Amino acid sequence: MTKFGGPGVLVAGSAPEPVAGPGQVVIGVSVVDVMSIDAQLRAGWGRDWFPARPPFVPGTGVAGRVIAVGDGVDSGWAGRRVAALLPGGGAYAEQVVAGLDTVVAVPDEVALWQAAALVQVGPAALSLVAAAELRAGARVLVTGAGGALGLAVVRLAGAAGARVTAAAHGPAKREAALEAGAAKAVDYPALTEPVGEVENTGADAHASAGGTNAGAGAGAGASAGAGAGAGAGGENGFDVVFDGVGGEVGAAAFALTAPGGSFFAYGVPSGSTAPIDPAEAERKAVRVIGMEQLQFTPDEFTRLAEQTFKEAAAGRLAATVGLAVPLERAAEAHAALETRSLVGKAVLLTTAHAARYSRHGDPDVLEITELPLPDPGPGQVRVAVKAAGVNPIDWKLRRGFRGAALDGPQGVGMELAGTVDALGPGVTGLRIGDPVYGQTAPGAAATHAIADAEALAPKPDDLTYEEAAALPVAVETARRALRDLGLEAGQTLLIHAVAGGVGLAAAQLALARGAEVIGTAGERHHDFLRGLGVHPVAYGEGLAERLPPSVDRVLDASGRGELDLSVALTGDPAKVITIADRAGAERLGVRFSTGDGAAAAARALREAPHVRLPVAEVFPLEQIADAHRRSEEGHLLGKLIINTEATLPH
Repeated sequence: MTKFGGPGVLVAGSAPEPVAGPGQVVIGVSVVDVMSIDAQLRAGWGRDWFPARPPFVPGTGVAGRVIAVGDGVDSGWAGRRVAALLPGGGAYAEQVVAGLDTVVAVPDEVALWQAAALVQVGPAALSLVAAAELRAGARVLVTGAGGALGLAVVRLAGAAGARVTAAAHGPAKREAALEAGAAKAVDYPALTEPVGEVENTGADAHASAGGTNAGAGAGAGASAGAGAGAGAGGENGFDVVFDGVGGEVGAAAFALTAPGGSFFAYGVPSGSTAPIDPAEAERKAVRVIGMEQLQFTPDEFTRLAEQTFKEAAAGRLAATVGLAVPLERAAEAHAALETRSLVGKAVLLTTAHAARYSRHGDPDVLEITELPLPDPGPGQVRVAVKAAGVNPIDWKLRRGFRGAALDGPQGVGMELAGTVDALGPGVTGLRIGDPVYGQTAPGAAATHAIADAEALAPKPDDLTYEEAAALPVAVETARRALRDLGLEAGQTLLIHAVAGGVGLAAAQLALARGAEVIGTAGERHHDFLRGLGVHPVAYGEGLAERLPPSVDRVLDASGRGELDLSVALTGDPAKVITIADRAGAERLGVRFSTGDGAAAAARALREAPHVRLPVAEVFPLEQIADAHRRSEEGHLLGKLIINTEATLPH
């Protein structure tokens, strides 16, 4: 932070690597927690009590791994997954020094991005809800319910049996509060005016760890039409109010606190905590608890953070992350917080997760590795990957079919879909945040990957990221094969393995050209193929009798020994192409087709926007070995996809 001001005062810089002193550790940061108060302090709020003056490194919460320990610290901490509180700031960095008294081990079941998002929110929410001493059926109001702390409080209060009314601005925040377990969700005017509210009831409601949730049909954006003003908490108001907003909203919330109730005034996004008249609080016998409830000694923080991660590991507490951007784009996270539209947390990323292998072998050689975020070079972009395709070439390379020894860890996957995350020098025509898909060098099965800008195409709006990731290799391969075959309208094309990705893409392209398509496939896929306009033929013994006596062209995407029959059917090896049987091609004089490159895939995607492939199955990144096993089994309808969303939020 170079000076007080807008988000633009946050700039990336360099500093010497930190050194751990006595009782300290150095943490290699994976994810940084971004707090609303960070943005307020950056803007100049709180100077009377906040002593630091620019330039300084902001932020107080991180998660990562211990990379060095100081004197007096057990060496067993080295390499451990941890989260830490940095009371003196300095969290917006790739490496930080933390006192061991505020460092907490993170269970393997909790992702580091969840740990970073919970390291401050979790202890605060646990402290607030414990101090409220909620009983089953208690009437609870939570303001700021769509923010990170508000959602955690809603979840915990609902789990305690309270009936929670969530106040938040914007449909997305209110929907998130309902999903977290709120019984009702209202906008702030509903605290003083009789306007509509959203109630978490109906046939689509379902139970969750946080209480009763509204399903998609429960009407997160609908209005129940019930008055919510002075009666929002019932005839007597709310038993407990958690005010995460302050200012006028907090004042309105205080007015709804029932006599003898409790009011927690900790929110300052409006610029101040709720203005409360002590005499009025005394008259109503309302217990008022301020910021002191969120101020912890190191021992208290450690206890609450350990409890937080225990609850998270058990699935009872989770953080909602609405924005995750690279560390160097911290200004964007602050700008998002200032709009007050962000649902849940913003976090900053310094690392990526990627599937890699260091030796050839079966799928078990695949590992998920944490790496520094890759930097794009000239003409390249970094893509925040949402989905990656699985192709036979992936597991063939993993097996070592090319014969060359590995010279280091290898990436996996050649097709991806996601958003542009960083631009290399000389890149034009793309902007950060653009949805794209395309083909790249092995390494697409990751949370972040590098791709040549010319190898990416704009993702159509009507394609999900998973659907988009299924297309690049298949469309390029199919388009190239039909081009080299010289397929024309009125001709008959035989495709072996027509239900696979390349086969389906080739069938659609051929049909669009006016060709007739025959395809070999398992019988369970025949109805689907007929719906596309393909004449399906079953694999197996007697295949020649089930095919016509001659065809004009053959594309072999199977590699299961059909080339001799294919040459016999066409009468000419030049009319047959294979992408799966190199040995057979050499023996028979058939062309073996290999890729034209990633840029050709991008051109193919732009020129064939109508091609669609079914997604056969989706695997999280952590289960990529299972995806490879499934691919090796074959006989799929469509493509296998790796989804990275569960690994890291985007």
